[in-house]
Amino acid sequence: MRFVALAFAVLLAVVPVARAQDPPRVTAGVGGAIVAPLSGTADNFSIGYGIGGNATWHITGQVGLQFDYLYAGLGGKDMPQGAVPVDSSLRLQYGTAAFVFQAPPGPFRLYLLAGGGIYHRSVSLKTSATGSVSVCNPWWFVCNAQPVPASSVAGSNSSTDFGVNVGAGFTAGKFFAEVRYHYMFGPSYSTPSGTQKATGKFLPLTIGARF
Repeated sequence: MRFVALAFAVLLAVVPVARAQDPPRVTAGVGGAIVAPLSGTADNFSIGYGIGGNATWHITGQVGLQFDYLYAGLGGKDMPQGAVPVDSSLRLQYGTAAFVFQAPPGPFRLYLLAGGGIYHRSVSLKTSATGSVSVCNPWWFVCNAQPVPASSVAGSNSSTDFGVNVGAGFTAGKFFAEVRYHYMFGPSYSTPSGTQKATGKFLPLTIGARF
């Protein structure tokens, strides 16, 4: 009888340790985003919308590594280049990895994120102009020093760059909401006013659910 009692006591002591040593838990989520462009990007494009997913590896109860993918579309602003009417639109995609620092477990948890990733921006241009035109806009990924045929302006230009991000959010049950600032490095262009770097700056607000 004493042996049974001793074995039971050992079992009660071992079970919590075994649970603490369980493999890290992985959760996945999906959500929709409102994407606000900032700085030079905001001068050229309007607020857009996107959809994405994420997966989080919970290294500990309060520290994790989150992987995100987002696809978003932003409309262009009417910005004639001189006498050249050009319609533009932007497609943004990115894959990022960020460390997550969460508040202690509870029904409502705040968290912070910081990380980096690969960002792809693709700009589609349309113009009704004819003849030769001059177009220079780094955020369209085009800058022609000399007039070129209007037909060569229309089309798609893109850039894939490294970027960083930082943000904050909260979870309530399975639902989450987060806002993150994304900064992406871009190519440089020689413009009439000097060298201009086509950096990307965005502030998406994402709302979704995790499982």
